[in-house]
Amino acid sequence: MTDKEKVKILSNCFEEVIWMAIRYADGRHTFAPSTIRDAIRGYQKVNPEWKPKHDITIEKPTDDMLGGISFESDYLWDLFHKANE
Repeated sequence: MTDKEKVKILSNCFEEVIWMAIRYADGRHTFAPSTIRDAIRGYQKVNPEWKPKHDITIEKPTDDMLGGISFESDYLWDLFHKANE
């Protein structure tokens, strides 16, 4: 197997599971959201044109969702939308 074939297989694996990881991490008050962001940034260094597919279950946090132990960075809405939308 060539290196190019290996990269293609690994890319496919990442793309097939990242949507589930995003759903899991969205809104969690743990390291999960930042870990997902780091994984996506790293993947985009190799595949700069790749973007996660839009997911209608990931929504912008409302003001009542934020505060206390919750931060905007706990939510992964920004992966799909510009911050000013």
